[in-house]
Amino acid sequence: MALSLDILGFGSKRKWAFQVLDREWIALDIDIRRIDGGVRQLLFQWAQEFGDRKETLDPILIDAASFSGFLMLGPELGARPFQPSGIKVMSERLEAALDADGLTEEQDYPPVDVRIVRLILAAGLADRDIEALVDLEQQDD
Repeated sequence: MALSLDILGFGSKRKWAFQVLDREWIALDIDIRRIDGGVRQLLFQWAQEFGDRKETLDPILIDAASFSGFLMLGPELGARPFQPSGIKVMSERLEAALDADGLTEEQDYPPVDVRIVRLILAAGLADRDIEALVDLEQQDD
C-alpha cells in the first residue's frame, strides 16, 4: 500500500480547493473533464495570495470559478446561470481585466483577473465569443 500524503494532512487543502472549484464549475454546467489539474493548481495558488485559511479561500475560489466559468461559457451560454445582471457584471470585469492587461504588460505579476483571463485563453478553454472579444481588444491597442 502506498503512503498517501492526505493521511498526513498534506495535500488535503489542495484537494479540498479543487473540489470547491469543480463544484462551482459543475453548478455552471461546465464539463470539468476539459479542465486539467494545472488550471486548478494555478487558481488555488492565486487564491492563496489572499490568505491560507479555508474561511478566506472559500469565497476567493468560488469567485475565481465563477469568473473563469464565465470565460469558458461566454455571454450566450452563461445567460442561464449568470442571469442578465451577472452577465453584465462579468462582462465589465472582463473589460477591466483587458484594460489592466494593456497597462501591466511590463509587470511580472499582473492582477488576478488578468492572470485568469490569460490562463483560460492559454489553456484553450475560452468560449469563442470571449476569444473574439479579446482579439478585437488587442487589435484596438
